[in-house]
Amino acid sequence: MLVFLCLLIAPVSFSQDCKTQAANKASTLERGADAIATGTGKMNSTEMAKMKPHLAKAENWTKKMLTNFTGAKLLYYNNFFPEYLPDAENTDNMFVAAGIKGHYNSKMMFFAYYCYDNSNTVHTEAESGSTVTVNFNNVFAFGFTDDAGIYKVNGRSAFKIIKKNRTEGRIDFYELRTQHNATVKMFTANDYIILRNSDKPVFISVTRKEYLQQMLKDADNAGTSDAKLLNETYTRNVKLFEAEMKVYKEMDKSYTPEKEAKRRKWFEEDQEKLKRTISKASPDAEAAKAAILQYLKKSAEWLNRTVKAFYPYSTYSDVNVIDYLQNLDRSYSNGEEETGQEIVTINPEYFNKTLSPDVPQVIMVHLRNGTYAHMEKVAALVKKRRALAELEAILMPRF
Repeated sequence: MLVFLCLLIAPVSFSQDCKTQAANKASTLERGADAIATGTGKMNSTEMAKMKPHLAKAENWTKKMLTNFTGAKLLYYNNFFPEYLPDAENTDNMFVAAGIKGHYNSKMMFFAYYCYDNSNTVHTEAESGSTVTVNFNNVFAFGFTDDAGIYKVNGRSAFKIIKKNRTEGRIDFYELRTQHNATVKMFTANDYIILRNSDKPVFISVTRKEYLQQMLKDADNAGTSDAKLLNETYTRNVKLFEAEMKVYKEMDKSYTPEKEAKRRKWFEEDQEKLKRTISKASPDAEAAKAAILQYLKKSAEWLNRTVKAFYPYSTYSDVNVIDYLQNLDRSYSNGEEETGQEIVTINPEYFNKTLSPDVPQVIMVHLRNGTYAHMEKVAALVKKRRALAELEAILMPRF
């Protein structure tokens, strides 16, 4: 009887297509080398030792999530990001935006199992396009905040993030949705899950009123600086021309007053063009400011809405300003699948800057899913009810 059952099972296993075999192939787990980010600052072994217990908990959580996992080889390690130093070659966004001096993360990389067409051999991906990262004290992640940079809005550091999908207790869920090129279907390319240590929000949305006030300052500065620059250019050109004329009179044996007059006429014609540009700089800025002031008269409901993008133009004019503001409510997708964006600042009441960098104040779990089938399984596991409880416990006691 046992032999008969084995005979039945064997053909079923063998008949599986290669894609199914790849998806069902058991994962192997490897430990990679930890890394310290260069170009920001220094981190000593004592500081790292304080961070490692939290990283160990994050690592254990990830491993538990992936118990009996199939479809990819797994590689895990830690990253350390030292305190940003003013003279460092790179800046750290979290330090600039929130004054947090250093952060760290636990990363799990997935090297997918796959098959070539018409082949029964399962291969392992050479480079990882999918990851699970547990970030401590850092809310800047690929696709979430890093595409716009950090700007100033009324003296506060501001940047663009994707809009929140939902909140459960002190956990905020964000999904970066995009369209698959082949199937034209929408899918979640990245999941971002922020675990907070209090009921206070991490981000505060910048209102349109606030951003218009900043635009008014920028337009005023642009008009002033452009006109100043062009005037300085004109003054410099005059000095250079007179120096050239002096040399011309002394060195050119064919010099005549008529030739000098002709040269001066050419120079003056060129400078007239420059003067017209100079005179236009201020009116452009003034027209831009007038347009902004008109929008500042809109209803309180409109002015209190969020801003989805920074002003994109390098110069200020009424045409550019109106084009930007008219597009604030325009959608280019066919509806609900679009990933919304907004400009925010860090809530000044959320972080306690007196705490050392190792103390967890916020955790961001980033699932870099791409189009990988194995990451659909990962996302489903992480989003289960109470699946994040062990990570939440790391933030206890709450400050």
